[in-house]
Amino acid sequence: MTPFILAMNLAAWSACAAAWLKGGHPERLGATVLLSAAAIELFIVDWRLGELEAGIAGTQMVLLAIFAGIGFKSERWWPLAVTACLVLLIMVHLLTVLTPLSFFAATSARVGLWLLLHVVVLAGVGERWLAREEAVCRISPAPAPTAGQVRPAGA
Repeated sequence: MTPFILAMNLAAWSACAAAWLKGGHPERLGATVLLSAAAIELFIVDWRLGELEAGIAGTQMVLLAIFAGIGFKSERWWPLAVTACLVLLIMVHLLTVLTPLSFFAATSARVGLWLLLHVVVLAGVGERWLAREEAVCRISPAPAPTAGQVRPAGA
């Protein structure tokens, strides 16, 4: 496995974990959609129409529609940046059909764009954390009561 594939996988798992644990509803939805698409692509990776990897391209078109919807409905910037990455990924699929682009050139472009996509998700979660917005998932214990507050029974 090349260092770029390792970096892409590390970024993917880190982005999904951070989005799930520290993100809000749009981040959690994005992480769920990305993980679901990755699972689906395992089963349709061999669907081809000539040079076009039709199964993966179709999955990425569905991802494009979902992230565009998330981007237009939420107040976050990162879903639209993810949508832009997906547009570029679909363009790489089209270029493999329309030009004599080699398989290795197309694969390296897709790996780089997926790496960028996951870094964008991480940056979106990081921005939420820097803005001190509370995560949907609370994994830390409840804060200790201050003076005058009574701790509930069983806590």
